[in-house]
Amino acid sequence: MEYNIISEYVGFVRDKFLDFFKFILRHRYKKNICGIFVDKYISVRYFNETNYITVKDFVNRVNKELVDLTEKVADDDNLDDIKNIVALFGYLMYFDDIGVVSEEMELINTLVSDDIIKIDNREGLKAFIKQWYLELKEGKERFEKAVHTKTFTLMEERLYRKLHYLELEHSVRISNLYSEYAIDKAYNTGTVAEDKLFITYILASNLVLNNAINLDFSRFYLVPFASSLFDKTKKCARLLNTLDNQLAKKYISIRITYSDYRSHKDQIDDLISKGYTFGLELDSKYSGTVSELLLFPYILVYDETPEYDAIMRDKDKLKSKIIRL
Repeated sequence: MEYNIISEYVGFVRDKFLDFFKFILRHRYKKNICGIFVDKYISVRYFNETNYITVKDFVNRVNKELVDLTEKVADDDNLDDIKNIVALFGYLMYFDDIGVVSEEMELINTLVSDDIIKIDNREGLKAFIKQWYLELKEGKERFEKAVHTKTFTLMEERLYRKLHYLELEHSVRISNLYSEYAIDKAYNTGTVAEDKLFITYILASNLVLNNAINLDFSRFYLVPFASSLFDKTKKCARLLNTLDNQLAKKYISIRITYSDYRSHKDQIDDLISKGYTFGLELDSKYSGTVSELLLFPYILVYDETPEYDAIMRDKDKLKSKIIRL
């Protein structure tokens, strides 16, 4: 499995949806048109990108977005096909865990007999949809099993109303010959500290993905980073690739210190331009230049420090959330 598990999962769902449309629509199938609507659906359903954020019913929200898209791309040549596509999403949403389905076969039977949807050849349709749905469920289950681990867990520390800091804990038995200090040093410094970030980011991605699957877009996360990675270009790129998708970039921010930012400003600014977000922890190197902080959604600062006094004097100039540690 690739490290970028969100992209892999969403890519799997996208491919399965296109397979569904290809079989149902047959000669009416146009991959480019279906792809546009599947991408819109994924953007709303998995990434919470919508113009209807106040519409609480998710089925209605998706429908509104698909209708808006229809108005943009439909013409006399493709309108009937697009109507079919939008109508089929009424079923796909339930197959994709939006809403409750007590009996899948009843839903399949309803789809097969739905005369609103233009289907030229219904022969073998029920068998196909049943097999397709089984493959969709099994694929999702395999994905979850591949990511699941009993060795590592994420511990969440609440930093702000909807923001939690994630740290990796392990349940590996270590010989009593080693002191707690030695274990901590081995686990939290050097190459091990860098390598465990891959596990942290993968599990954090899976956490955000499961939130999205359950239609919970209320929780944001902050993950640690090892400053030594700034000088390891390829390894740093591999690590950040785990978060290189729309959902992770929106809900997961990377925690760095102000000293790291000053030492690697160009590199971090470039990552911000690519959509990554950072939580900036102020330290003794902070000089009180508030304009440097405008790119960061979260500013972390310890109480009873000169940095805390400085940032509180300038808090009205910032849109960032100031988090007291």
